[in-house]
Parts: sequence; structure tokens; C-alpha cells
Amino acid sequence: MSVKNNKILLVDDNPRIRSFVKPTLEDAGFECIEAENGLAALEKIETQQPDLIVLDIMLGDDEMSGLDVCKVIRKRGDRIPVIFLTIKDRREDPRYLERAFQLGADDYVVKREELRQLEERMGIAPTEFITRKSDIEELLSRIKARLNVIDSEQEFNGYLKTNLSKQQVRVRKENQWQEVHLTNTEFRILSLLIKSAGKPVGKVQIMDSLDIDGEGSLQNHIWRLRNKIEPVPDKPEYILTYHSIGYRFASQI
Repeated sequence: MSVKNNKILLVDDNPRIRSFVKPTLEDAGFECIEAENGLAALEKIETQQPDLIVLDIMLGDDEMSGLDVCKVIRKRGDRIPVIFLTIKDRREDPRYLERAFQLGADDYVVKREELRQLEERMGIAPTEFITRKSDIEELLSRIKARLNVIDSEQEFNGYLKTNLSKQQVRVRKENQWQEVHLTNTEFRILSLLIKSAGKPVGKVQIMDSLDIDGEGSLQNHIWRLRNKIEPVPDKPEYILTYHSIGYRFASQI
């Protein structure tokens, strides 16, 4: 899918952030629309129908944060991908990112502490600084990774069918397709494995990417996921353990 078909909604209360992120997205071929607060973002989502949202967590608004925006759109059933842009690192304050993923966020990119200091203390546009630090390249990579799965319905061995963009998973039982209800974490694990189908994904990579706390927690998520999508959970055909290193999705069976 060409990036020229993709519209990005950039939601950030800081005009300096928008002033360098928007041109970079446009230079990469995306159409970029802006909103400076939560209410404006919800209106743009309704009227402009963006393909992806880059959303600041804090937004400088006590009444509606980025978390609140994400909660509203997920409550009404909108599965548009959301990437949070935040200065809060999970090691500094994990509550925000844990809450973000619970509410249905797809990914996040951390704005470095140095960037915050540069903006607030020096009061200058940080375009050159960002280029050197490559934050914007990381954001572009994550946007492209999310948009690559738009409308991508796949069927595996006549039994399992997935549509990652719509967060739909179905299995074939009694000659009909039945929808499987996965938790957000279970779906994100399955999505990560499908994107690397046939290749092993390490446990540490999965835990770091999805903010899962510990190997025991990951194993529990895998166990529940297998019980929902595998024909015989005790003899998995799709989510395979890879030499105790990690897991891989077997797309060819």
C-alpha cells in the first residue's frame, strides 16, 4: 500500500512538536492533519477519518488527556491504530504506558528528556536536534509498520483467519467461521508473531515490545492464546515454541 493513500492525525498541544513532525510526515509521502487538544482530535477523527493517530499522552489538558482520547475511540469500536508520542519512559513512570496499552494503544515513541529540556528551557525549534537523535525516524518506522497491515486479511490452513487492521480473529468450527475474542495483549502477541511468520521472535523481544512484565506472565498469555486459536492447544500448530528461546508463528502447515 502506497503511503500516499494514508492520512495521519497528529495530536499534540505543543506547536513546536507539530511544526517539525508534520513536515517530516509529509516529506515521507503521508497526508498529515493536526489537532491541538482532545476535543479537536475527536472531531477530526469523525470528519477526516485518518488511517492512523499519533497522539501525545499528556496534551496539557486536565479534562481530556491523550489516554482519554484513546479510551473514547476504543469504546465506540474504532480500531484505528494509535501510536503514543510521549516524554514518559516506561522505566520513569510505567503507569502511563501500562494504562495506554490497557486502553487499546498500538505502540509508543518516547520523546527524549533532552528534547523536553531544549523546548522548555531554550525555547527553540528542535529540528536539527531531532535529526541527530533520529527520534522522528523511529516514529516513521513505527507508522509504516502499523499501516502495512491495513485491510490485511489472511487465512491459514483453512482453520484460522485474521485481519490485523480490524483486530479480527476467527477459527473454523463445525463448518463455519467463529469469531475469537482476544484480550488486547493476546492480540498484540499474535500480531507480532504473524508479522514475523516463519521466523522465531525472542521472549525478551516480545516482552520489551509489548511491555509484558516477566517471562511467567508471557507464558500465561501464550497459554491462553493457544487455548483460543489452536485446534488442539496441547499440540500447537500455529504458535510454536522455538528451542526455549521464544516463539514463532507457523504460517505453512
